[in-house]
Amino acid sequence: MSVSYGYLAKIQRAVRIKTASADIQAELTDIVEECRADLEALGVLPDRTRDENDYLVLGAVRCFARWKMAYDADEAAANMGDYMTLRDELRRRGDYIGGASP
Repeated sequence: MSVSYGYLAKIQRAVRIKTASADIQAELTDIVEECRADLEALGVLPDRTRDENDYLVLGAVRCFARWKMAYDADEAAANMGDYMTLRDELRRRGDYIGGASP
């Protein structure tokens, strides 16, 4: 799929990269797509994961990117935990998985 320039810029800021080369932009795009695929594999609707105006999904993508781009193991672990919390929250919401909320 695709990631818009504006969405990619939000992720770039989230991982504290001021100027990104084409290689870094490609890596960040791959990370966004990897996160979307993970959320979809867990049952989050593709329409939700690809909605670049959805701030809950954006929060999960930011945490996922920070996890994957972490400078050290402690930072990675903290961001992985944040991502797991957010993805679990998305899975509990009926409007994100296409069913009624528990």
